Amino acid sequence: MSSYWKAVVMCFSTFTVFFLQNLSSDTTDSDELKNFKNGTIREKNQTHWDRKATYPWIGDPKCQHFVIELAERDSLAKWPLTSFPGSGVTWTRQLIEGVTGIYTGSVYDGDPSPVLSPGHENDNTDDPLCGCTIIDKDHEATITTFGLASYFELLHRHGNAGIVNQQYDRRGVLLLRNPMDVVFAYQNWVHGGKTGKAPPEAFKGINWEDAVEYVAYAWADHAIRWIEQIENGTVLFYEKLKGETAEIELERVLNVLDFHPIDANRMRCTLAHRNRTDHMRINKPRMYLEPHHRMKLIKAIHRVQQSLRKKKWPRLPIYLFDMHSPEGNI
Repeated sequence: MSSYWKAVVMCFSTFTVFFLQNLSSDTTDSDELKNFKNGTIREKNQTHWDRKATYPWIGDPKCQHFVIELAERDSLAKWPLTSFPGSGVTWTRQLIEGVTGIYTGSVYDGDPSPVLSPGHENDNTDDPLCGCTIIDKDHEATITTFGLASYFELLHRHGNAGIVNQQYDRRGVLLLRNPMDVVFAYQNWVHGGKTGKAPPEAFKGINWEDAVEYVAYAWADHAIRWIEQIENGTVLFYEKLKGETAEIELERVLNVLDFHPIDANRMRCTLAHRNRTDHMRINKPRMYLEPHHRMKLIKAIHRVQQSLRKKKWPRLPIYLFDMHSPEGNI
């Protein structure tokens, strides 16, 4: 072979080796090849990430196509939806999930999403570190069935008093409900669980006195502490969510969560189905409060109203409150 052709063969061999080395090297990939590889990795990760989609309004032809699912991992900030037990937080989570299409979560183990398709396995619980839920239920130190002593134990010895700063970077949405309704709901929760009912004797005697005392103090104490500590957030009222201004109330809180745009059809479907009874106690008798019980709870309302006024937040809609008196007044 002539020296000319030997040189050609040598150049071709050198080029081939160089090309193959570059093709397999991560440090010399072309932009197109890098994008392809990265895209392949993302696709595999997304396939692995189970967003647990469910359809809450099956049977309604105008709404049944709407899905609720987890957001992508680490895509959302950690927001607490804090409330006193019996304030309607599970029902409120249904509304938020309906409008956003994103699951809410809970800081409590075994506390699944409140909205699931009929027959859907009830297994969607929140991973507090996933960054994939729109907001998370957190009762803070009020999640106790042992009254004020236990409340103070959780609050001070276990450090829950500063939880809004420690875990949520001073973000928060505070859900408030008339404490005169809450005290009955709380007693039902203590004795009957999430949807059960307390026996009639639970609303009499020393145990009932202790329950009223606890709710009157802790409902207000919890609310005021969060109002004072929240720097980025708002208050949400159960009674307004039940009434004619529910859409305005939901829009206001979603604006604080920086969720937009709001789908008008989703909002319509959410409000059309807001009276679903998945997690509600039904056939509850209306009960009255003794005047001295009512006065303790009125004082609690006054304390929280003052705190809201000082914060320049919306005020408690007292005009919507049931006073649980035979005459309907204080």
